[in-house]
Amino acid sequence: MLTLKKRTIGLLLLVASLLFIAACAPDREEVVEDEDRAEGEMPEKPDELVVWINDEDIAEDVHQEQFDRYTEETGIEIVLERIAMPDQLEELALAGPGGTGPDLFFQPQDRLGDAVVQGLAVPFSYTDEELADFSDAAIDAFTYEGDIYGAPVAIETYFAYYNRSLLDEVPETIEDVLDMSLDIRAEDSDMYGFLITPEFYYLYSFINGYGGYVFAEEDGVYDPDDIGLDSEGAIEGMEMYQSFITEGAMPRTITPDVLDGLFIEGRAAMVVSGPWNLPHFREALGDDLGTAPLPVINNEPAPSFVGVKSWLVSFYSNNQEWAEDLAKFLTNDENSQYYYDITGELPPRPDILDTIDDPIYAGYTEQVEFGTPMPNIPQMSPVWDMDEAIELIVNGNDVEEVLEEAVQNIKDKIELQGGQ
Repeated sequence: MLTLKKRTIGLLLLVASLLFIAACAPDREEVVEDEDRAEGEMPEKPDELVVWINDEDIAEDVHQEQFDRYTEETGIEIVLERIAMPDQLEELALAGPGGTGPDLFFQPQDRLGDAVVQGLAVPFSYTDEELADFSDAAIDAFTYEGDIYGAPVAIETYFAYYNRSLLDEVPETIEDVLDMSLDIRAEDSDMYGFLITPEFYYLYSFINGYGGYVFAEEDGVYDPDDIGLDSEGAIEGMEMYQSFITEGAMPRTITPDVLDGLFIEGRAAMVVSGPWNLPHFREALGDDLGTAPLPVINNEPAPSFVGVKSWLVSFYSNNQEWAEDLAKFLTNDENSQYYYDITGELPPRPDILDTIDDPIYAGYTEQVEFGTPMPNIPQMSPVWDMDEAIELIVNGNDVEEVLEEAVQNIKDKIELQGGQ
């Protein structure tokens, strides 16, 4: 069968990368505290703060509006730079020591462990009153070894969108979804019943739905030595997914952009996506748009990854207090409400969530209840290599063999991390 990667080459590259990052890691003994400044007193204002956002961030206009408001209030200019989110930690490790990195950057919770272990982020200082404004889940997502490292912006998961003009009712189980998809394909080969992007993030629902897991977890503590992505449940789940491909219900190749386009064009009855698409789908389909939780898998509500996105303050920033002040400003009630109004992404602030009564959010909010948090430990980083395994499964390779090799590769990379 095809292999995921040449393991030897991959391990050598990872060793070189880790050694380089270690060489660039900050020396915390170099930090000098200003003992003369009174407690709670802010240092002198900088002329500007540099902020990194994702280069494909659909909320860029929202951020810019918020930055402009902050400048009006403080006189501090905000310099916005676009850096691909998956590359931000590596870029920060390189740029930070030279003084060209950001003061504030934007990351999902699963990268938190990497950011902390590499010494790239600093904890926030929150009062009890400030913490009370956020949901416990959001704060927990950005808590690492007792410290809080971010200002949470949005809590999200994926769920089902459907076209009411194509579906009289939403299929209840994943088996029903497969039957519906095959019926639609038989009637019109240009149409699809159900589409999901072949990425680990989305397909974890199949894995976890049958009992697979990333790391064993107890009381919020993950065991990176116990990986369940090649367990019997994980194999069964991915075999179920593979059947959609082998039976012709879904194409072998589909990107998020293609999925979005097919749904907007009315050529897909049901798709799996997240809240970032709600404004676009609603504009295209109008009253025909509906949302629902994911189909039942293995006789239980289908799980999904729940993630939290947050602003983080760079260790290398010379203006950490003001960067934190900006992060808190961006996530206050007014700005959180504005972010939700424009993007449709749910802010992790209970006072705002309690006021949302738009029925189009029903599938979103219901699915969150069935969600499982993405692990935020450093060992999560190699897990995303599962996308390569999924590509092999899509192309017809034996599921059990692919998953066993994928897990071994993940374990090898974790071992090279030194058990961080």
